[in-house]
Amino acid sequence: MINKKIIKLLKRYNIWQWTQVILTGGIAILIGLLVHQLTVSPNFENYTDYSPAPNIIADGNLAEIARLGSEESREVGKNMRSGLFKSKNYQSDKPMADKTIKRIKSQLKLQCIMDLDGVPVAYVKIKGEGMKQCRSGDTISGLFTVLNINKTSVEISIVGHRELLNF
Repeated sequence: MINKKIIKLLKRYNIWQWTQVILTGGIAILIGLLVHQLTVSPNFENYTDYSPAPNIIADGNLAEIARLGSEESREVGKNMRSGLFKSKNYQSDKPMADKTIKRIKSQLKLQCIMDLDGVPVAYVKIKGEGMKQCRSGDTISGLFTVLNINKTSVEISIVGHRELLNF
């Protein structure tokens, strides 16, 4: 009974036809806006300054930029460092970096250190790659860089961290 009344109202006022007309008009308007956005180039005549905004934190003199007047605020401005939100030893705070360093170091074994033509040379065994000859400044297999060769140890850098390889 209710269904018959609804169908009778729909037929009487042609609601389905009006709904189709409204939806078709809306789609036509959206397509027109899309074509307009794709064909019209933006006008940048009014914009003359394309320089990036200054990095206030990196400038280091926040007290002058903010024009802070009190003695306390000047003291705070002096004590702020440029890397305000980044710790100085950011890699040592990351557990993934520590795990990577430990994994790489566990694959290395110092075999011997000797002098060749007056230059100290270290021989390091890398698991899965074999023996490698290392001199100061060499980067070996992309894993580590030799920083210094001592009499009983080799100082290396793994992911920016200094480590010692001993016998």
